[in-house]
Amino acid sequence: MEQGAPEPSCSNSENLSLSFLNRLSVFETVRAYGGVFFHLAEHWQRLEESCAGLGQHLPLEADAMSAWIDEVLQASGYSDAMVRVSIHWDREGEGVIAALVREFKSYPKEWYQAGVAMKTAVLRRPSLKADNPQIKCSQYAGGVLATLDESGQKAHELLFLGDGGYIAEGTVSNLFIIKKKRVLTPSVGSGILSGVTRAFVIELCRQRGLEVLETFFTRHEIYNADECFMTNTSSEILPVVKLDGRLIGPGLPGPVTKILADDFQRVRMQTKGEIND
Repeated sequence: MEQGAPEPSCSNSENLSLSFLNRLSVFETVRAYGGVFFHLAEHWQRLEESCAGLGQHLPLEADAMSAWIDEVLQASGYSDAMVRVSIHWDREGEGVIAALVREFKSYPKEWYQAGVAMKTAVLRRPSLKADNPQIKCSQYAGGVLATLDESGQKAHELLFLGDGGYIAEGTVSNLFIIKKKRVLTPSVGSGILSGVTRAFVIELCRQRGLEVLETFFTRHEIYNADECFMTNTSSEILPVVKLDGRLIGPGLPGPVTKILADDFQRVRMQTKGEIND
C-alpha cells in the first residue's frame, strides 16, 4: 500500500520512469504483536537517518508515519505481522512511501530450545570507504550472493567478516557472544548496521548489570565463547550453538542468553499491555 494512493492500480511508464526505478530506496522492517508495533519510534529514527544519508528526507513526520502504518496494519486484517516500509523518490525528488505486510507466526520453538548454526560467508563486507552500512537501502546484493555462494552443509545464517577479518554481522542479523559473563558485540566501526533489536538487547544487558563491549573481534573469540546469539526484528534473540561446524561452548543455548530472551519477552508483553509490573 502506498501513502496517498486511494486504490491499487497498474502503473504506466510515466509513473515508473527510469529516474524513479534507478534510484536507491531505503526501508525498515517493523513487527507488530497483537496489533501493537514494537519500538516503532526507533525504526522511524533509523529510517530518517537512512534518508538523510542519501540526501533525502522522510515524506511524513514520524507521528504521521505511525498513524499511517497503523491504518495499513488494520486494513491488512493481521494482528501479528511483519511490515516492510520503504521510501522511494520520483524524478522531482518527492518521496513515495510503500508498505508490504505479511502475517507473521513465530519461528519454530526448536530453534530457540536447541539453537541454530551459523557459517562464515565466502563474501566479505565492503570496506567502509566504499559502502555505508548505516544506510539501510534496498541494495541487498551482498546478502543474496552470499547465500548463492554457500557450499557444504547448510546453516541457518551466514556470518560476514569485514576489514582485517573482524566479525561484522549476519546477512540479516547482529551477533553477540558471551565470555565469562561479559557480553561482546561488533562495534559500528566493524561495518554493521546498528540494529534496533541490537540496541534494545544492549540495554537489557546493562539492566542486568552485565558488562557490554562494542568492539572488534575475530572468529577465534566466537570459537572460544561460552555462549552466542543473534538478534533481529523477526528472530528477537536466537541462540547460536555452532559456527563453521564447531560447537560454541557446550553446544546448547546458555544461561545468559536464556535470561536475556526472557527479559525480552517480559518487556515486549508489558509494551503490549499483557502483564503489569
